[in-house]
This record gives sequence, C-alpha cells and structure tokens, in this order.
Amino acid sequence: FRAKERLEDFQMLVYVVLQRDAAVAPNGTVHALLLPSADGEWEELSVGPSQFAGAGFGVFPRSTARLDWGALETPVLMPYLGLETVVQDAHLLKLLLRVLQGNFVPLTAGEVAAAGGGQLVADGLCAVPPAAFGGRRRGAPPPPLAPDTELLQVAHTCAANAFKGKVQSLSAGRGEVCYLLSEEVQGVLGLGGEGRGHLWQLLLLHMQHQHADRNLATHVAHVWRKEEGYVLINAHPAFAEPVSLVGMINEPPAGEAPTTRMIQAYARLLDDADPLLAARGLRQPDGAREAWAAHTLPPQGAAPPARGVPHPLSERMVLYCTTRKAYREGSEISVDYGVSYSRDYASSKHRATPALYKVPSDEMCPRDCARARWPQLPGWHNPDMQPRRRPLFRKDASCGGAILVCPDDPALVRRRKQALGIDDEAAAEPLGTPPKQRLPPAPPSIATVFAKRKRVA
Repeated sequence: FRAKERLEDFQMLVYVVLQRDAAVAPNGTVHALLLPSADGEWEELSVGPSQFAGAGFGVFPRSTARLDWGALETPVLMPYLGLETVVQDAHLLKLLLRVLQGNFVPLTAGEVAAAGGGQLVADGLCAVPPAAFGGRRRGAPPPPLAPDTELLQVAHTCAANAFKGKVQSLSAGRGEVCYLLSEEVQGVLGLGGEGRGHLWQLLLLHMQHQHADRNLATHVAHVWRKEEGYVLINAHPAFAEPVSLVGMINEPPAGEAPTTRMIQAYARLLDDADPLLAARGLRQPDGAREAWAAHTLPPQGAAPPARGVPHPLSERMVLYCTTRKAYREGSEISVDYGVSYSRDYASSKHRATPALYKVPSDEMCPRDCARARWPQLPGWHNPDMQPRRRPLFRKDASCGGAILVCPDDPALVRRRKQALGIDDEAAAEPLGTPPKQRLPPAPPSIATVFAKRKRVA
C-alpha cells in the first residue's frame, strides 16, 4: 500500500473479493475494503482511549455516508499498513524481529576477528566468513570488512544455549550467533536517517538493562509473498505514520471474543458490471478506481494493465476482517494476534506470560491525553508527550531540539538484574557481551539474503 502525494485526498471504500493465491479464482464473497486518504486519514475509523484495562489507545468504528457500521451490507476489510521490510529468508526475518526487540549486542568486525572469529565479508544484511559467501552463483566474495565496521551480534534463531531476558548465556549449551551489518539493518528497519536516531538509541540502551520493557516489535505483522519474499510490516506508533492506524487495534480482555479476525489474501477490485455487485444492488462509489490506484500495489512482477486502467489485483496483504453484521459506535474493535504473540496480559483464550519482574504502568499527563490526535498519541514513544514517571525521551533546546534518551529508573534496573541473576560486578562490562576469548565465531553458513525498505507515506 502507498499514498501518492500528487493525488487528491481520496478517502474511500471499494468493493473487492479475496483470493488466497494470485493464480486461484477468487471466492464469491464481496468485501468492503477501507482505504485511507492520501495523507493517511481514515474517515470510517478513529483512535481514542481504549476501553480495555492497560491497553492505552484503541480503534473505534465511525459511521459515514459510505458506511453504516450499525448495519453492514458486506464484511469490512481493514488493511494492516506500516513500514515494510522484505527479505528472502525466514531466518533473517526472525533476526530482524530480535533487533526490533533490542535483543542484540553491538560490536565491530575487528572485535570479532580479535576474538578468534576470523575475517568477515558483507553478504546482503549479514556478515559471514568468506567461505560462506552466497554460493557459486554469487561469484567471488567481496573484500573483508574494515575492522571498524559496526555489526550486531544476534542469537541464532536455533541456538541451543539459554536465552533469557535479552541475555544469551554462553556458559551453557553451544553458543550460536549471527552477525548483521548495523548501518544496513537500521536502514531497512526505518531506524536510519534524521528523526529516528532516538529510537535506535533506545534499543542500544537494552545492553545496559535500561528501558528493556520498551521496544519496537510490539506492533508488527508479517506475510509471505511468493513474488517478493518474507515481509515484515511495522505499524508501531513510534513511527507516527498516519496510515498505520489499524496496527492500533487491541486484543480483547480475557474471556471475550475478538470482533474481527486476521487474514492474509490478495484483493481483487470488482467492476461495476460484475454480477456479484449487481446481485447485491451495489456499485463502486465514485472515485473508487482512483483510490484503488492511489493506495494499492499489484503483485511484484505482474503484467502491467492497459493504459489508464488500474491493475485489478493487489499484492498479498494482512487484513482485519469484520465478523459481525453490526458494530456499535463507541465500542472498541478488537482482534486476536495469534498463539505466537508474546503477551504479558490475559486476552480472549490466551493466558498471560508471567513477567520476569514488575514494571510500573506509565502515567500520562491528562492534558496530553485530552489533546491526543492520531498519530500523535501520548506514550513513551512520543518525545512530545512523555510519561510523568520514567520518561524515555526529552528534547534539548540547547541542541536545536535534539531528542535525547533519559536514563531509566535505577531501582527498576536493579530489579531486572536481580530477576536475571546478574550482579553489578558482572555487569561492569557492556552487558550481554561475552568475554572476548569466549566470543563464538560466525556460523559456517548463512543463507544469502537481501532486504529493501518500502515507505507507505
């Protein structure tokens, strides 16, 4: 999905059918797909204080002339939009998620070599031994990385040794790690460049066990597109992307059923002459085709349509689909994130995962809550609307309003270390960094990967 700056303010509902595969015929159910305006506004959805305890803000239905939430004619689809990163390897996708969680150790190629890991070369986002470089089809490996090249040491996704609370123990089991190129990873995850450096500094603070409960992997979805690869979609409010509103939909409280379901599918735009629309007495709203062309992308590599005609098929998407025929305005929309989501709260049929240590809830300024407007919401992620206690960011007027990271509450840092069994003497070194003589070498082989960043606004 994308928003084109040259187009007018299209805010639209378009009728589509879904396909589980681009080569498979669509099903016969007509859906109403909500699309944002060119600047990311959602007329049929709104963000407000959540009705679920501890959930912060949530998403609510808003009826318009185009859509009556109290009497839905067709199921409604809400696309999960955000910053996209595409990789060709499921293993790398998991590594990038760990980076967003702050589960990594920064170091240099020189430190790896000094610890017995040998020289490394760049292979996509990874740093690998020359012998493991991309296979015969890639030709000769590039020159070794300069000693000062910044890397990220991330626990291998299949590591046998213990990994608890962002700390990988190398004293038990076999230490398996992967090395990623720091600058490149920051770029593909949307953390490079101006305006995002403070988010990267947050993740680096996890090394010191500060603000370790705050990360950028809490509002992500991923989808496999056979035309591209594995796609990670980040809708975290820290990025303040207006089109990412659907990522704010919460899970329901324990014992309650969600009011939408998550699906993955291609969407196909219906023509006004399609019998599926005629049988229901429906027609595409004026401007539907223009809105479709403005906000959707066809599958990568798809044959271009006739000039002036939008491609009727979208790329494979993550969508939230309604499960009811009527929704009351003022009643929060909810969804089930799935069994693989790690939650410290009970939701629907899911039990809470006990926390390692107790973290106090953020207390926000009532004035900030009253003036909150999506995507500018109060929370630790917003430098302009910080919690009263444990603020994470502050703006330094003496440095032109530069965003600086605040140190965490020392008592909470001590509580975390105690829960992990870490004493202050052991923590004197950069935390999470094993002694150099025990630093494991790079794994013998890592699949060749590439990544790209696709901005949606």
